[in-house]
Amino acid sequence: MGLAAGAAVYIGLPYLLVQRGGLGIVTRGDPAGRRVALTFDDGPDPRSTPLVLDTLRAASVRATFFILPTLGRQHPELLRRLLDEGHEVLPHAHRHRHAWTLLPWVAFRDPGLATREVEGLTGTRPRFQRPPHGAYSLATVLGQRASGVTGVHWTVEARDWAPDATPDTVRAAVQRQMTPGGIIVLHDAGPGARTTPAALPGILADLHSRGFEVVPLRDLRGARPGTLRDVWRTLRGR
Repeated sequence: MGLAAGAAVYIGLPYLLVQRGGLGIVTRGDPAGRRVALTFDDGPDPRSTPLVLDTLRAASVRATFFILPTLGRQHPELLRRLLDEGHEVLPHAHRHRHAWTLLPWVAFRDPGLATREVEGLTGTRPRFQRPPHGAYSLATVLGQRASGVTGVHWTVEARDWAPDATPDTVRAAVQRQMTPGGIIVLHDAGPGARTTPAALPGILADLHSRGFEVVPLRDLRGARPGTLRDVWRTLRGR
């Protein structure tokens, strides 16, 4: 197999079928319902995660946090607060690196390492995992399968991490992209934490005014891994 053919199998097909098409991963819930899932990546961070948690508590909303286990160990008080306040804690990654930059055996091991670490921190076996940047290689796909976790993508990306992002642009992006059964990705740490804490009260108010019930992934009705039929519909834009 030539280099180009190998890259197509290792990166191109997972990008098209999984990352874009949603094959074998969760990308949304029931479009006929009014529930939407709110998720946060990259934490916990003592500078920004408490601000997010304060807003969620004030609104009586529970969310899903895809954490880095190293940060969970460094900040056990934040991890404890996440669990005590009823949020869902799931693995993001053992190493926060784009899947395409990792050696295949490292990418294969990462979902399992992160899953076991989060299970050790929370006492609960995770069902889902979201790789950094939502990026997949063939090794990532096989690593998730070997670890017994299902990948999770999103339908709403507010680009809170972009250099030109502001709380207003983040809020507007969620409002514009939101549909029933959607999955929102925001960040409670890293570059996205510069804008998300300030945008979150308005985002929650907008969702409430439109009649959406905001829930963690575990409570998102109709959330299931995508099939080949779903991929075909997605790639055709239907």
